[in-house]
Amino acid sequence: MDTITFDGLGARELLESSKKTFAIENVQSELDFKFPPEYSTVLEEFKGPIVFNNGATFKPIQETPVDSENGFLSLEILYGLRGNSNLIDKNNMYNEQIPSNLITIGESSGGDQICLSCKTGKVYFWYHEAKTEEYSAYEISNNIIEFFSSLKKDDEQHEIKKDIDESGSFLEF
Repeated sequence: MDTITFDGLGARELLESSKKTFAIENVQSELDFKFPPEYSTVLEEFKGPIVFNNGATFKPIQETPVDSENGFLSLEILYGLRGNSNLIDKNNMYNEQIPSNLITIGESSGGDQICLSCKTGKVYFWYHEAKTEEYSAYEISNNIIEFFSSLKKDDEQHEIKKDIDESGSFLEF
């Protein structure tokens, strides 16, 4: 089995006030989906939701309506087994909106979701402002390993942070 690393991204568990915790078996049962082993390993390692201190971006296979100029999208958080941003609560929240063959596993900027196909194991970007379900899901990668391996440090975020640190302000006059 491949080992998943988030080298250079500063991946860490987001500590939340909620003490709600689920066993991975309960999550899989509730979502009626057996996770790929590599994804289960990541969930067991981090337990809670995962955020990235250095930002995380990826380039989807299919172009989306919100790609950056260079074709990338951001990954803000991967949902976990505990806290407010857990897989069960997030999937219940989006149950009526996301196509039924997808489960949400994380969030991109603006509330768009990162989803895993229950049928194919492919990873999708769900665009929440789509007019119809037919045009709401865009393929990101062929599987979870490919998706995790494609994550890159968000250089744009680093430049903005560097500018803020140097100027001491968000505003420039």
